[in-house]
Amino acid sequence: MEIKGNELIASVSVDNLDWQEIGKSETGGKLPVKVRIGKTDNQGDNSDDENRGDRSRCLVGNFTVLGDFKNQSLSEAAEQYQYLKEIEVQVHYSIYDGLPLISKWITVKNNSNKAIQLNSFTSEILAAVEPRNDQMELDAWLLPNITVNTDYACGGADEGKSYEWTKDPLYLTQIDYQRRNPCLLVVKPEYGPEQSIESGSNFESYHVWELIHDNWDRERKGLALRKTWRTIAPWLTENPILMHVRNADDQSVKKAIDQCADVGFQMVIMTFGSGFNLEDVSEKNLSRMKTLADYAHSKGIALGGYSLLASRRVSHKDDVVMPEGMKPRFGNSPCLGSEWGQNYFKTLYNFYEKTGCDILEHDGSYPGDVCASTVHPGHKGLADSRWEQFQTIKDFYRWCRSKGIYLNVPDVFFLNGSNKTGMGYRETNWSLPRAEQEIIERQNIYDGTWEKTPSQGWMFVPLVQYHGGGDAATIEPLKNIYLIMDSDWPTFLEPEFRHVTVGHSFTMHLKHGIW
Repeated sequence: MEIKGNELIASVSVDNLDWQEIGKSETGGKLPVKVRIGKTDNQGDNSDDENRGDRSRCLVGNFTVLGDFKNQSLSEAAEQYQYLKEIEVQVHYSIYDGLPLISKWITVKNNSNKAIQLNSFTSEILAAVEPRNDQMELDAWLLPNITVNTDYACGGADEGKSYEWTKDPLYLTQIDYQRRNPCLLVVKPEYGPEQSIESGSNFESYHVWELIHDNWDRERKGLALRKTWRTIAPWLTENPILMHVRNADDQSVKKAIDQCADVGFQMVIMTFGSGFNLEDVSEKNLSRMKTLADYAHSKGIALGGYSLLASRRVSHKDDVVMPEGMKPRFGNSPCLGSEWGQNYFKTLYNFYEKTGCDILEHDGSYPGDVCASTVHPGHKGLADSRWEQFQTIKDFYRWCRSKGIYLNVPDVFFLNGSNKTGMGYRETNWSLPRAEQEIIERQNIYDGTWEKTPSQGWMFVPLVQYHGGGDAATIEPLKNIYLIMDSDWPTFLEPEFRHVTVGHSFTMHLKHGIW
């Protein structure tokens, strides 16, 4: 920025050689006292302008103010910002033996005597070359041969939320004439984090893992990715055999525990629609669940149940407030930073601490919805809403991992402690005739294990009617269990058995047919 007379002129350059004037403003004879670098509206605040243009990224490499300053003003400014010398930014790398894998993150240490505000950060900029030297339409680019994962992932993926492949303005020799090739990896949160770092405190970014592939062979890439998962999240190699019991009364749960112990199953989950209510905070419910968990443990069985988080409507004051033109990922969702959200997670901690249950099937897990509310106690506004909500669920899942609680979560929270997600299926497929289920299930397993280990995914074995289809869709009569043995079991993929309780004949089939 340059001050000329009564005008303030703003210019921009990508190479520090060619400068382009982008705007000017009358100063009225007054010197500027503040400059905001980064996202801003026409009032200098960090909100979106009403007249939105095309979505893009802007990288500010350095900032310079040109013009005359009075010595007194310069001295005062220098004194005012001395505390910035006490802000320390560290860049961390982890490089793995036996894998072409690098992890990276940053920490910000505030050694000054005042709080600072971190509006945004970029923890990685990786310039790659385009993998295919031809001009393509914008929706058909082939991205560089690098698999990117972060532990800031939800809603089925992290691309867009925590990183993106974007255009590289400094790559002047690329083949695409308009230099639109998305070959620049930028790791930064889409929103925020808008975090205050108090004096003496530290801030840590999320971690990014970059897996560099040496060729495009799908199986070779899959082998490298599966080894990566086993290396950076070894808990996902746990592969217990579990039963979903569809009635949560004492008699049904104990019968399922007994029969699972008889055949070598390891877990019982009181599934959705069973009557299990994790949000019932009464001492009667907590005492009953502890008694059932103690009974299960005496038989060597882990016990837990189902809870729904998102994809539900709670109340007008507690649901996410989406920006104009945006909708929640699942149509409805509570905000994890609302009063309800805070109480919900207190309930989860309390339930598992007091009952000793050791499984949580957490459905509709946080999908990354933002929230523009300014009255929710868990976040200040839109800019910090995703960061704060993600910290809430991340902290809980990591606490579960530290307690040995098994997490069945239909989402990609692997790097924060979850064990499994769906291998790849539509639930209504299990209302098809058994023979058609077999065909689809084989294809789901084949497709699903390119980028996941078998233990990362689950499938269904509908012993009784699930979404419909009647007798033709269910495994009972139990002699048809051999159909399932031929598909799920040899792949070491966990089939989730769903039944009210397990019958005696089923016990005999498993004993004699598998073990």
